[in-house]
Amino acid sequence: MILSTAFRALCSVCVYLTLMVFGNHACGDNFESPAYASNFLLKQKDTNQCLVVMDELEGCSSEHSRLTDSCTNSNRITFGECDEKKPEQRWLFDFQKKHIHSLDRSTDLCLTRLSHNLSMEVCQPASLEQLWFFNQQDHLYSRVDYFDPLALVKRLPDNTASPVIFHFIDSETGDNQCYLSPFTGRTECAGFAADAQALKQQEVESWYWSDHWPWQPQPTKLTEDLKLGDFSSNHCLAVTQCHMDSVGQYDCFGGAKVQVSACQPVSHQVWRYDLVAKTLFNKQAGEQFCLSWLSGKLTMEHCLPGSGSQKWYFAQGKGGKYPERGQLRWFSNPNEHCDYVKALDFDPIVKFEILKKDIQGEDCGYNPIDGLWKGLCVH
Repeated sequence: MILSTAFRALCSVCVYLTLMVFGNHACGDNFESPAYASNFLLKQKDTNQCLVVMDELEGCSSEHSRLTDSCTNSNRITFGECDEKKPEQRWLFDFQKKHIHSLDRSTDLCLTRLSHNLSMEVCQPASLEQLWFFNQQDHLYSRVDYFDPLALVKRLPDNTASPVIFHFIDSETGDNQCYLSPFTGRTECAGFAADAQALKQQEVESWYWSDHWPWQPQPTKLTEDLKLGDFSSNHCLAVTQCHMDSVGQYDCFGGAKVQVSACQPVSHQVWRYDLVAKTLFNKQAGEQFCLSWLSGKLTMEHCLPGSGSQKWYFAQGKGGKYPERGQLRWFSNPNEHCDYVKALDFDPIVKFEILKKDIQGEDCGYNPIDGLWKGLCVH
C-alpha cells in the first residue's frame, strides 16, 4: 500500500449520511492507531491566521453555552493569530464519524457549519453540517459545501480568500518527522521516498488488510474474492484505473468512477464484501474506499460508517431458481434499490461470482447472500 507524502490529507469525498429502511423485500503499518488524530491547527493557507474558538463569556458554563444566546456566541469560530500553545486553537479529528472537536471544549461539541458562521454545537450523528473532510491539497471543507473549501472561510469575519488547511504541531509517534494522518489513521513521515516502480505499478497482486480500520467500527466478516457483473454477456464492474505515480493511491481512487468492461483477471474487477458492515471493497482501490451510490453516480468513496449510500446486499429470493437471487442491491427504500444500474453503460442484472475454488472445483468462502461458509477450503 503506497503512502501519500507528508501532510497529504483526505481526498475529496461527498457521502450522503442517510437513514435506511431495509428488509428482505427491499430491492503496511504494523501498529494500532487511535480513533483520533489530535493536536493540530486549522490554519489559513498563506497567512498566519488559525481557526480559534471564542473564549467563554463570564458566568457561562459549558452547559449554558448551548442554552443561551449570549453564551452560544462564545462557542463561535473566528480567525486569530496562530499560536500553537493556545488550546482553543488545537483540534481533534474523529476518524470514524468525520467530526472535528476542539481540545478546549467538551468532546460532545462538534465543529458545525451553520448558515452564517461556524460554531461548536452539540454533536448530532446524522448532521451533514458536522461532517468534515480534507481534499488532496489539505484544504478543509464541509460535507455541505462539497468541493468548495472557501465556503467556510466566507462565513468567518476578517477573512482573506484563502482556504483552511490542517497543520500538525505535535508528533504523537516520537519522531518529529512523522504524524498520524487524519485520512489513513496511520503514520506518515516527511520525506518519505516511495520506489518509483512501485508507484507506477497498476496491477495489485494481493489484498492489503490492516488489523485496524478507523472507518470500520465493527469487526469484519469478509468474503473471498468476487466478480460482479452480468456474466452472460461477459460484462464486469470495474473501477476506473488512474495513474498512482502522479497523485498517489490515496488521492487516486477517491471519487473514482465504477464502470462496465469485459471480464478479465485484473484487480480493478475484483471485489470483497463485508457481511457485517454491508460494504463492498475493490482490490485495486484498497480498504479505504467503499462502493457508493451517490447523486446518480456509482463511484468509490472514502468509507464512512453508517452511510446508507455505501450499504449493499445480495437478494436472497425464495430458492436457487429465483431469478433475482444473488442480485446486487442497494440498501434503501423498495422503489430505489436498483437505481444504481442506471449509472452503468448497459442495463444489467448485477450478480456475483466467487473466484476461490476448493479441491473439487466448488465455490469456497462466505456466501455473500446468506453469510454461510461454502466449500471444503480452510475456514
